[in-house]
Amino acid sequence: MPEWEFRWSWEKIMLDPQTREDFLHESQPFIRHVSIQTSRRGLEWGRDEELSEALIAFNEAIDHYEEDRGVPFLAYARLLIKRRLIDYYRKQRLREALPMDQEEIGQAVEIHVGIHEFRERQQNQERSGEIKEYARTLEKYGLCFSDLVQVSPKHRDTRETLLGVARRLANEAELWRQVEKSGKVPMQALALMTQVHPKVLERGRKYILAVAVLIVNQHDYIYLREYVLPDERRVGG
Repeated sequence: MPEWEFRWSWEKIMLDPQTREDFLHESQPFIRHVSIQTSRRGLEWGRDEELSEALIAFNEAIDHYEEDRGVPFLAYARLLIKRRLIDYYRKQRLREALPMDQEEIGQAVEIHVGIHEFRERQQNQERSGEIKEYARTLEKYGLCFSDLVQVSPKHRDTRETLLGVARRLANEAELWRQVEKSGKVPMQALALMTQVHPKVLERGRKYILAVAVLIVNQHDYIYLREYVLPDERRVGG
């Protein structure tokens, strides 16, 4: 699964129709991922109307987003997609197909949320949800959230080296399949592939694995990626 990073000029997205169209096209994996999570079923482009609704919501997020608010664009877009799909199911009288709690149903009435309404409380709830989900995922590999803080390299050069290794691990499908199967990092194969000394890899093993989990599940951990990978240039990031 390739790492998905935005490297766009926000001003150009807003002013140039072709750039906006390209941005929407590259964002389709994210839009589909959020839609599947919300709908809790498989969705395919050209077949399921939910994806059309989600694409409209994402496009509206671009229109209403204010870059200087300090909110990650994808977090704001995710909220609008979820609300629009909840409202779509409500209108279609398909609540049975989408389990929702009362809070979500109440929020469904208001789809068009301005960026100034995307308040700190909402962001804190989403951050908290990401941390809990990330902690559950790390448990599968014998790690805990605090490991990421404790083993984070202090020196910039070491951190950049290990980040590069984590990206390679996450982006190489065969390597990541080995991780998912065994729950361990294939150190020898990774050393040969990256030309990083095995001792460096072993010292950074927990950090590499924890970051790779973030990258592989990039659409789920928007806020955490901002925290762990602050130097990446991403729209709204």
